[in-house]
Amino acid sequence: MGIPVSHSEHRRTTKPSLTSAQAKNMPEGWTNDPSELEGFFSPGSGEADLAQCHGLRDIKLLVMGTRDSGDMQYIIKSGRRYYWGNLMIDYIFEITNPKTFPAILRALATKGDSGLKYRKLKQVETVEMEPREQRVVEEEGPRLFVPYNPNAPSVSDK
Repeated sequence: MGIPVSHSEHRRTTKPSLTSAQAKNMPEGWTNDPSELEGFFSPGSGEADLAQCHGLRDIKLLVMGTRDSGDMQYIIKSGRRYYWGNLMIDYIFEITNPKTFPAILRALATKGDSGLKYRKLKQVETVEMEPREQRVVEEEGPRLFVPYNPNAPSVSDK
């Protein structure tokens, strides 16, 4: 016989994950597909820097507008709170109602964005961007401009 498993442990291992349940109930125009979310809000990205400027830490990207929808909005989580933003604007809004992620998804599915209540966050710090490396072309000798004319007679034709 195997090692007995308590009823609560059994429930924990057989319960579908919240992510898989959410994938089935994703509002139209939104996705939580990891391949679609990949690269956004990664450390050092513009999105992560923007969130940091608004005082958010340990950010987790939960959903984004789908490519098909063309909508660039997103919902992230930091701490126990949820935030809405759009990649085309430099503001982040705290979702004040509803308070839970499943309720936020239901509101989006039934009422769209108007089903959410927001509070605009203030920027609390700025992130200094490192200057992009400038390419310097070192010139050797004088710069010569040689015009090109495909119809010009060649020296070998003479």
